[in-house]
Amino acid sequence: MENEQKTPQKHTISAAKRRMTKERKRKIVRRRRCALVLGVIGLVILLECGISMAYNASKGDIVSAHNLHDFGWKTHLSHKELYHLNHLMKQYDITSAPSVTMFFATAASETDGGRLVLEKGGDAYYAAHGYNKNECGAGYLQITHRSKQLEFLKAMGDSFEGENTAAYIAERYPWESACWMWSKGKTSPAPNPNEYAKTRGNTPEVFLATQYGINGWTISNDALGKIVQGASYTLSEDGKTITVDGETASAPKNWSNRLEWYYKAEKIWG
Repeated sequence: MENEQKTPQKHTISAAKRRMTKERKRKIVRRRRCALVLGVIGLVILLECGISMAYNASKGDIVSAHNLHDFGWKTHLSHKELYHLNHLMKQYDITSAPSVTMFFATAASETDGGRLVLEKGGDAYYAAHGYNKNECGAGYLQITHRSKQLEFLKAMGDSFEGENTAAYIAERYPWESACWMWSKGKTSPAPNPNEYAKTRGNTPEVFLATQYGINGWTISNDALGKIVQGASYTLSEDGKTITVDGETASAPKNWSNRLEWYYKAEKIWG
């Protein structure tokens, strides 16, 4: 009896099944290609929209994060905070190059580059300046004295009557109080620093006048008028007094430092 040799059985696929398999593969490939194309189109649209939104937003902005960084501002502003700041500056019409320049130079001078929204000092320091810790400088322009702080809060529609108005404003209204002070709260130099800067132009002498308005008028109107109109003047070596036409007066507090911030701001917004 002969041994029968078994041949391995081949599994064959019918022609119909082969056609169906190929068609299924083609459909899968087409779907994948379609999904890829749609994905690319969607990504392009999103990128274009994002670029357009960023461009349109930057066109209307008065100040950007890049500006503040170059200026030397020492605290980070979130996108929300930056949007809010730009909104406030438009609301209070702090939009001209001279005013924006002097506004930020003043804010930086008052708060050590944005670090101190509440005036730093002890009871003895506050008493020497005529107020206490509850009414010390608050916000980015350091609004001071309870009567002025309550005037500001009333303008905000805020009926706060607590004891510590300074801390309340510093926490809730740091930029609002600064914009209000610059364009409404201060009436010197007349009619307010915002309008004065806008009208007079971007010069260190005009900035000097706004700093007298913010810090206290320690110079005669006549002497300051001469300076703003171009008369030569000298600053003492210690930066504490200014002399013009034979008259000597106290300079604004930390005037040399204020002037440094002014020149930095002028490069960016002037």
